[in-house]
Amino acid sequence: MTDETEDDIAIEEQTEGVTLETEAEQPGQADEKSKKKKADTVGSKLYCPIRGQLKVAAKAKDQLTPTEEKLRIDCIRFLLKKNYPKDNFKVETTLLRFGNKGRNSFRTDFVVFDCPAKEVEGLSIDEEKEHIVLIAEIKRDNIDAVEAKAMQVKPAMAFIPDASALGVYWDDVEQRLFYFVEAGKKRTIEEVPINKIPEWGGHLESTLLTYPDLQPAKNLLKTFRQLEDVLHSQVVDKSKRFNILLQLLLAKIYDEHTHEQSTNALNIQDFSISKLKDASVRREMDKILEKAVRYYRKYLPEKVPNTFSVDGSLLRRVCKLLAPIRILGSRRDVIQDFYMYFAKGLYKWELAQYFTPTEVVDCVVEVINPQPGEQVKDPACGSADFLISTLRWAVDRDWDASDSIFGADNSSQAAQVSVLNMVLHGDGKSNIATEDSLQRVDKHVNEFDIMLCNPPFGTRIKEERPEILRKFDLGHEWIKGASGWEKTSDVLDGQETGILFTELCVRQAIHGGRIGIVVPNGYLGNRSPRYAAFRKWLLLNVRVVSIISLPRFTFKKSGADVSASLLFLEKRKKGLKKLVASEKYRFHVGLVTSVGWSIVKYPTRIYAKDPDTGALLHDDNNEPITDADFKDVIADLLRSDATASFKWLLENRVAPAGPGGWSVPISEILANPDLVLDPKRLNRKFVEVRSTIESRPHFRLGDVMDIVPENTESFEPSESYRYVEIGDVWDGGYTGTMLRGWQLPSRARHTATEGNIFIGKIWNSVNKWFMAGGKVDDLVVTNGFYRLEVKPGEEVRIPDVIAGLCSEAYKTQMRGFATGSDGLAEIIEADALNVILPILQTAEARAEAERHITMYLKGHSTLREFIGDLETNGIEYPSVPARKSVFVQV
Repeated sequence: MTDETEDDIAIEEQTEGVTLETEAEQPGQADEKSKKKKADTVGSKLYCPIRGQLKVAAKAKDQLTPTEEKLRIDCIRFLLKKNYPKDNFKVETTLLRFGNKGRNSFRTDFVVFDCPAKEVEGLSIDEEKEHIVLIAEIKRDNIDAVEAKAMQVKPAMAFIPDASALGVYWDDVEQRLFYFVEAGKKRTIEEVPINKIPEWGGHLESTLLTYPDLQPAKNLLKTFRQLEDVLHSQVVDKSKRFNILLQLLLAKIYDEHTHEQSTNALNIQDFSISKLKDASVRREMDKILEKAVRYYRKYLPEKVPNTFSVDGSLLRRVCKLLAPIRILGSRRDVIQDFYMYFAKGLYKWELAQYFTPTEVVDCVVEVINPQPGEQVKDPACGSADFLISTLRWAVDRDWDASDSIFGADNSSQAAQVSVLNMVLHGDGKSNIATEDSLQRVDKHVNEFDIMLCNPPFGTRIKEERPEILRKFDLGHEWIKGASGWEKTSDVLDGQETGILFTELCVRQAIHGGRIGIVVPNGYLGNRSPRYAAFRKWLLLNVRVVSIISLPRFTFKKSGADVSASLLFLEKRKKGLKKLVASEKYRFHVGLVTSVGWSIVKYPTRIYAKDPDTGALLHDDNNEPITDADFKDVIADLLRSDATASFKWLLENRVAPAGPGGWSVPISEILANPDLVLDPKRLNRKFVEVRSTIESRPHFRLGDVMDIVPENTESFEPSESYRYVEIGDVWDGGYTGTMLRGWQLPSRARHTATEGNIFIGKIWNSVNKWFMAGGKVDDLVVTNGFYRLEVKPGEEVRIPDVIAGLCSEAYKTQMRGFATGSDGLAEIIEADALNVILPILQTAEARAEAERHITMYLKGHSTLREFIGDLETNGIEYPSVPARKSVFVQV
């Protein structure tokens, strides 16, 4: 139940050592599998379609390399998709015995028979070989591929009498198909990409690759690194190698793009198996490159030569790796990781600042629910992630959005990043403009059905040009009058660009249009005039659809240390002149607890684990399941009452089954003078914690405790003081550092008297509290705490107070009340005093709390473990789920 600290978090090895062992299915297990995803039952064990569950990890200990067993299952699944009968497979098959009494053997990883494997049981090795139609050899990596094919695959095939039999070689990079060619009495073995393997019962007719033959790239970054290694033999200069890689990339994408709707042979083939001479290979590749450069040249930041500078023999080796894969339609994260590496090597671009995490982007697009014919714009498009997600959304639903998406960015480099990213995802239109969206805010008013944006935000990122600021309502000063915040004619000296982009998105959306935007939590909860005015303007012009809170550091990958939320809005048919307190609609509030990667130091993908065993969970394709709950939050939205007011949420889709989703009446916001929209205090967890406490005897912290003002007097420079920092405090206990008065930092603001209670007032320190006891006349405490003093006559409540401070229910409320955009978000005095706590009901709990008070007043102790037990059992305190990490907002 204790909170983690950032220093406590370390990335653990997510798999154990590899041991192969099959398990027999238990009665009823098959029925269970038909009802649930295999991920629910498999855990870290891989699921093999032939052998069932296996106690073997998907990745080796380095967490990067797939295990050989994982690759064997991938190969089996590939063949099953080609309709090879499941019953005809046999794993680990002996093809030959030799040596003294046959003690040695030649084995292959698996075979496929021309009949069910059961029918060949009991046959001799030679009789069994008569029925083999395919042998497969699996390797964990590509290091010894040449040797493995020569010394294992081809010799294994030589034992097979059937001239139509096939061989398969499969590793983490290369997958090849081997077949017999007979010329007279001579039989040779040839190879082609695995893509050309015929369906079960079919025959190998053509070795030329077509678009439908291509397989999506699983690791594009690794493939291009291998291509770079191949090029290194002729091209020593790294920048020149990357220029050739760009040529290859453009040629490959163009080839795929022009053959998407065709079954004709592609131009880029595996020339390693071609009889063409090297010079002819070079000519063929130059032809496709010339067309690609002509097609894409207007989108490229620099001129690209339309002929290759390497010879045909090298291009032959390159195409062996490049030809079988499909770039278009590969997973977004695969392409994004590759692009960040590629653009850095080619143009020296550091792209992290431009990218929004793919999970966040896809969540925004899925909520917004684009429809055919709708115009979508991102006015600060960065790397065009929202536009690419919209493209993919449309493709998955069989329509084309390429003519309906538009992007703009005032950075020419960002526009180039966007264009190349769009090209990489197969878009040949690339409606990306290099323009100052804020300056041209009036150009596209009421024009777009959907506005999507992750604007540059932060208190230091400001627009200060008067000619721009006067174009915006929120570029003006607002003052608080009798009817709330009102705009004046005075132009501000500067305004945060994130606020201006939010106004821009609303203004450029059509009436009834939809907006999905990333905003710092400070915009939604900070009570300062600027943010309160922002919320007033927003509510006058839009209806709030949903607010989804993200964990702190979600944007760590792009270098932003900020707590943010996804804000979904619908532009009003007509803007209001004043807020109407009687307005009736409900909006959704969600809380994302896990985003799928670690958000400490270096972002690393995190996978879901079995809560009992810690074993990794895998999906039906034996891929580890990302530990992210965006889908759960979206499902909650689609089941919420918000759908009654916003019909487009369920257009062309249905709400998933499950309990009703969470929603909040807008009247609750309008009744608050500060119009607070902070999801930390509006989400289900926060509200239900307070509701549960209110259902039993309870009290407000402010009814029994006062906050003592900070000390304003200076300390004696030569005197010694025991100074207590936030890091010196834990649940109920504290230590201190002896300092002279002149050494005390400026934040040393509190003195203490015996029995004072100090509580952390910052979001990331609400788990810190202590009671001053023992010698306190030299005690000095940082202003990161509130100093509480019991009200006269309320001493009886001190046990209830200190017990409550140990509870997760208290911490949940304090975190929910924090306002601001980062870990230093503060709980104001009024909110801290508004925390509610249960009155202890059992004699045991009260006696335990009183015992600790006695000890606190004498020295150090902890009550936390005892209260944790009460929470776990639902006694005295509601059982509140602990946060997944210290970055979850409440």
